[in-house]
Amino acid sequence: MGRNTSTPLLLISFLFLSLLSEAQDGEAIFKSTCAACHTTTSKRLVGPGLANIQDRVTIEWFTKFVRSSQTLINSGDAEAVRIFEEYNKVVMPDQGLSDAEINAVFDFIKIKSPAISEVTAQETVEEEVIPFEPTESDIAMGQDLFSGEQRFENGGPSCIYCHNLATDRIIPGGLLAKDLTTVFSRMGGDAGLTAILNAPPFPAMTEAYKNKSMTRAEIFAVTAFLNQVEKESGTESATAISPLLVYGFIAFLIWVGVVLLVWLHRKKYAVNKRIFERQLKSY
Repeated sequence: MGRNTSTPLLLISFLFLSLLSEAQDGEAIFKSTCAACHTTTSKRLVGPGLANIQDRVTIEWFTKFVRSSQTLINSGDAEAVRIFEEYNKVVMPDQGLSDAEINAVFDFIKIKSPAISEVTAQETVEEEVIPFEPTESDIAMGQDLFSGEQRFENGGPSCIYCHNLATDRIIPGGLLAKDLTTVFSRMGGDAGLTAILNAPPFPAMTEAYKNKSMTRAEIFAVTAFLNQVEKESGTESATAISPLLVYGFIAFLIWVGVVLLVWLHRKKYAVNKRIFERQLKSY
């Protein structure tokens, strides 16, 4: 009787299809969650390029960093601290991914990573830098989009609802999220900001702009405006107190003053007391 070779072939086919499916899942997760700040090459964005990550860290370390980078940093892990310091102390958002999803992303990065020799060649060749040269019209459009004077084409919320800028160009913004006065340099310039605005990695932004993504022109305009604000403000704005806090404190003092004035002219005794005293005098 001839040997049945169909079972091994089916098993190999099944394993191949499983690996292919996992790689595709990893690609989808990487594009939606990681690509705003990282590449699968040696190119830096907001965070480091992840080419050949498997040669630098273990899957266990990778999982811990993805789940909570700050926990790993605060534990004193040398590699986590080094990355945090090197990339301007930008906090990586915690990602609520399952073990299977993180493994899929890790495997996708391994598959997409270039060979070590290619990575070395990439690092030795200077990357062409495309100058970021917005016009005054771009800056004005970005200002209107940020402040809400102009609505985003797909209906996304205006930036000012959650973010403040230390600038006289617009009214004070919200305090629900981080001040963006120096975000242009903190997030790696136009390349980093463009990547983040194109696919926000922060949970609140992801939800706010779900199915309401900015257009390329809007991203360019907002990036141009944030760059201009940072140029005009200098480094002192990073520690500036929000005008909303100042105005709120002034309003509080005015309110306290009004209450004190009313209190000074309050009716100190009840009417019945005066009637009672008048009656006593009549005897």
